[in-house]
Amino acid sequence: MPKFERWMALPGLLVLAGLAGAGYKLVYGEHALGTTAAVPWGSLIAGYVFFAAAATGVGLVGAAGHYSGRPALAALERPSLFLALSLLLAGFGLIGIELGNPLHMIYIVFSPNLHSGIWWMGLLYSIYMALLVVECYFSQTDPANKNLKFVSALAVVNKVAAVCNLGAIFALVATRPFWHGFYFPLYILLTAILSGAAALAAVMWLSARRRGREADGGVMAALGRIMLAAAAVTLLANAGKVFHGLASGDPALREATAALVNGPLALRFWVLEIGLGLLVPLALLVKPGGGERVFRAAVMVLIGVFFMRLDFVMAGQMVPQVVVAGVQHTLMHAYAPTWTEWALIGGAAGAATLLFAFSEARFDLGAGKTVARGQSLRADASA
Repeated sequence: MPKFERWMALPGLLVLAGLAGAGYKLVYGEHALGTTAAVPWGSLIAGYVFFAAAATGVGLVGAAGHYSGRPALAALERPSLFLALSLLLAGFGLIGIELGNPLHMIYIVFSPNLHSGIWWMGLLYSIYMALLVVECYFSQTDPANKNLKFVSALAVVNKVAAVCNLGAIFALVATRPFWHGFYFPLYILLTAILSGAAALAAVMWLSARRRGREADGGVMAALGRIMLAAAAVTLLANAGKVFHGLASGDPALREATAALVNGPLALRFWVLEIGLGLLVPLALLVKPGGGERVFRAAVMVLIGVFFMRLDFVMAGQMVPQVVVAGVQHTLMHAYAPTWTEWALIGGAAGAATLLFAFSEARFDLGAGKTVARGQSLRADASA
């Protein structure tokens, strides 16, 4: 067991809050959530998408170490496996509570419906978790990485399929024009890589600082470049979606987009999703080097991507499904997460943090080079 350190108090408290929220949800059911018949998918769905996509992104960035041959990315192989597993388990915890009974997740996997995107999601992410467990095992028992590279090749295909299918669950809902469209599977793959690189950068920096060291400059610089490219493309994709939505002849799509840019979701969209999550990180990352600057950008990206998931899920449901001029009874459906939902999401984040800390203490993650604090990282940053 890892030795207790003072920083663990915060994620520990979040886990306790999450357990309280889980107990309240299991006792009071849907009454514990802010969801309604008109807005049936709430923040727990958004939280699951955030954790599952981030786990996929972490895995894809880590897998790049197998094939790119770049030392900076190769150093991420083992940490990425255990971090992805921690994030995926946190996401599974959230969706299990959302379903009302975590055992329903097992039931879904063994009750095949080949026409259901949700069934495929359960299957593909279950396979992903199984492959992660196997990869973690080989990372500790196969120093030559022969078996690990074979399983990793299978896992890469599974990761791309799983996250694209996750996007397709929304993209195929024709009755929700804001979600509907071929682009979303690619968009969620892009933002999964963004959040995965950010999660790795935050963890690598914090892990090194906890040991009184500096994170490896080459690793942080490589993650910074991935975040910079992904954030820039994400910003362009968001701009395209906003312009397309506002100019659309479909009133449901136009109204949902308006809710995002100058309606009830505007503050979160402009301040947290665009400003904090994309523009400020881009400004920080455009300058090369600087592990602490990459870490700050990573934290902001993670906050921004979480609200990106939440806003996307909400904007797709706030506009009534049938918009008929003159007979519209509700202009915009209301929804606000309850304390139970925030407690569960915080608990999932705390659990993922403690799970990775346990993995780091128990296993050899080979978390890359660290250098004594105060030593120059300039040479490493150019790697």
